[in-house]
Amino acid sequence: MSNPVAFVTGGASGIGAEVCRLLAEKGHRVAVCDVHLPLAQQVADEIGGLAIACNVADPNSIQTALETCQISLGAPLYVHLNAGVMTVPPDQPYLAIEDVSLEQYRRIMSINLDGVFHGLHAVIPLVRDQGGCITITASIAGLGFVPVDPLYTATKYAVIGLTRAVAAANSGTGLRLNAICPGVVDTAIVPESFKSRPMMPARVLAEEVVDLLTQGPNGEIRVKITEERPTFSVDPTPLA
Repeated sequence: MSNPVAFVTGGASGIGAEVCRLLAEKGHRVAVCDVHLPLAQQVADEIGGLAIACNVADPNSIQTALETCQISLGAPLYVHLNAGVMTVPPDQPYLAIEDVSLEQYRRIMSINLDGVFHGLHAVIPLVRDQGGCITITASIAGLGFVPVDPLYTATKYAVIGLTRAVAAANSGTGLRLNAICPGVVDTAIVPESFKSRPMMPARVLAEEVVDLLTQGPNGEIRVKITEERPTFSVDPTPLA
């Protein structure tokens, strides 16, 4: 298919921005969706894409962004649900779970988990009808844990479980749904204390995402921990 459409949330920076750049390089028409519209516009201007304001925590915002994409570019064949945060900003100290406010709890859940649900709810019918793919950014934290941010860990476990279950439920349809589980990637959400560790360039992770979008099988949970270490996939274990 020539010039397929891609729809990327959290596309204004980090992993999402690199995915947008790489997709554009490969000839895709890209909707760069982000809550920070000026930053999304910068990426869109760079790659010849379309910047769309999108707050993944708001289902109406995602639906409006998708409709804008359809009107301006067409229905997306590939969707990267990438937007995510940690419980506190990277320049603030970690919080014990008992010190996390209800507002902070609701914020990370609304973006990391609700945002994925809202995205799947909106895009699955379009992508499935076209025989396309949705790739979700999870984390190695969803297979292990990050003691300093239990809520981030919880959201990523939930995203991996959701991916596996929805992929299995759509087995045999035109939809492919999979997820990427990176280690520490050099992005703006990385806490300061993590930056002394080797960090993977966002471009390296973007290459894995684009491979999953264009060729990855339905239900794959792919792990990419560092630039040097090879990728591997985690086998799903359905209960029924």
